Amino acid sequence: MDAWRLGDHLSLAYASDHECRDLMVAYVRHGVGAGHRVVAFLDAGSVDLARTLTAAVPDARVGQFSVLRFGTGFGGLGFAGPDMLDSLDALRDEARAAGFAGICVAGEMNWTRTAGLRDDDVLGYETGTTRFFGDGQAAALCLYDRRRFAQDLLARLGATHPAPLLRFTVGGWGAQLRLAGELDASNAAALPAILALLAVSDDVILVDASELVFVDAAGAATLVRFAASRPTRHTVVRCTRGVRQALRLVGADDVPFLVLRDEVAGV
Repeated sequence: MDAWRLGDHLSLAYASDHECRDLMVAYVRHGVGAGHRVVAFLDAGSVDLARTLTAAVPDARVGQFSVLRFGTGFGGLGFAGPDMLDSLDALRDEARAAGFAGICVAGEMNWTRTAGLRDDDVLGYETGTTRFFGDGQAAALCLYDRRRFAQDLLARLGATHPAPLLRFTVGGWGAQLRLAGELDASNAAALPAILALLAVSDDVILVDASELVFVDAAGAATLVRFAASRPTRHTVVRCTRGVRQALRLVGADDVPFLVLRDEVAGV
């Protein structure tokens, strides 16, 4: 659990209640120890886990740590399904207003089954949470029970979570996206949602991929298609020679408003 940092959207599957408890306790302790606001979203019946997490961080200051259970309350606190994305945005804003450098969310995702979400609904929710991480001030760990989620769904869900291999931030010069790490089949489903954060911009978009050390053909094709979807506006990709070659192999040179720059070049 030491590898995570603000900006990460992580997904892990567990095989037992003890494993879920240990993962969540480690994550919560790490977040509280780092001085962040920490919130745990649990299934309705997870009373014992709620108590364990609360006992695990006795030094948390007032307002730093909360446990929320779906559709009910633990200490008067609960949450519902349809407005979860808005709730996450509100929690992040509250954490900022309270002076926390970041917010860390841990989700025991069995709540999606209690809420009656279908597989596509869960995938849509996970994709929609992408906007929550672009400013590098939030992190999340989504824990899925192998006994309640099919293996093929877990694989699809895992691909919507870019971390830990791929990290991204949005902001900076103009409309800018920074990508770092590796983009492959394990996280490729997250890239369209990440790019969508900039799709509404009428400005030149800079994709700073100078710290992207690997991209597979599917990921490269997604970047090229994104640039092609903006036929009258420039998309500038700053990248290493290896990434540039991958982009050209999948048609980058055929997109007039896609500009490839060397990783050390100015734009």
